[in-house]
Amino acid sequence: MVEENHTEFRKRDLLFTAALWLLSLILPDPHFPYRRELIKRRDLFYLGALFVLPLIWSSSHFHHLMVLAGIYAILALGLSLFLGYAGQISLGHAAFFGIGAYTTAILTTRYGIPTFVAFWASAVMAAVFAYLIGKPILKLKGYFLALATLGFVEIFLVMVRETPALTGGVIGIFGVPWFSLAGFSFDTYFKQYYLVWGVLIGLILFSKNLVRSKIGRALMAVATSEDAASAVGINVVQMKIGIFVVGAAFAGFAGSLFACIMSTANPEAFGLGFSVLVVMMVILGGMGNLYGPIAGAIFLTWLTDVLGRFQEYSLSIYGLIFILLLIFFPDGIGARLNIRLIYLISYWGRKKRREKKEI
Repeated sequence: MVEENHTEFRKRDLLFTAALWLLSLILPDPHFPYRRELIKRRDLFYLGALFVLPLIWSSSHFHHLMVLAGIYAILALGLSLFLGYAGQISLGHAAFFGIGAYTTAILTTRYGIPTFVAFWASAVMAAVFAYLIGKPILKLKGYFLALATLGFVEIFLVMVRETPALTGGVIGIFGVPWFSLAGFSFDTYFKQYYLVWGVLIGLILFSKNLVRSKIGRALMAVATSEDAASAVGINVVQMKIGIFVVGAAFAGFAGSLFACIMSTANPEAFGLGFSVLVVMMVILGGMGNLYGPIAGAIFLTWLTDVLGRFQEYSLSIYGLIFILLLIFFPDGIGARLNIRLIYLISYWGRKKRREKKEI
């Protein structure tokens, strides 16, 4: 009898906490002091959830969507460094994504290069192109910079379509092998899930160290005021080019994984619509927040899949949801979820300590 009451109490307590957390998503954030130990606890919570998710939901469709969400999250994370931390606008990351995909496709299908080597070569190639175009166009600011990067996407698509001997033209390249490492092939969505999200976790750790370093503080100074940053001795142009190259390298990694998982590289996947989608992931997730682009990528990937079943009304529903999110989450869903998960985890920690004291 006592055990049944205890079980009912635990269920009721869990439902109450879940409902309170969901309600808190649309309420204003109260003042909550930064506590380093809670941040670490939150990170462990994320890692544990990511590891357990594919084991709980064994559906191949779920695994496939989460693989795509992870790839888009890598791309959005790189753009977030440029857009959120450096305060610059870019609509050209789809081109770097395509450069990474085509580099892997060409190296593996035409020259027999191992996918692991092609993976790194894709990031290097995207970074080289970013450096070459970043030197002239990053002297622009605001919407002029956005238009310049958008022009690069169109130039990339034209070059891909008009060089069929190298890129396959409008048809693209097919038969890209699965990603393999030391003889182990990631040939199922279940394996690819851990591959993609493992790469993403590594890039998050790199990004955390970057934004907490002197370079990260210099980038935030540039985002606040380029003139003020220049006055205190920061090389603004060098900072913008550097973070632009890093974001492009992230896009190259994502493009390489995309080519290996989809087994193809086609120009239709790297157009203007995709560039806008990636920017929306960053904005909805929250700029200046490393977890925000990941939340935005997961949300928009699943939303696109769900609305695909309602093609007649998909644009209207998509627009309505986008407006509501901007109203209730002006700082991004990732920033709000960060705070609320800290609340939730700290609540359970305090509750356990109280229970121990009572015992």
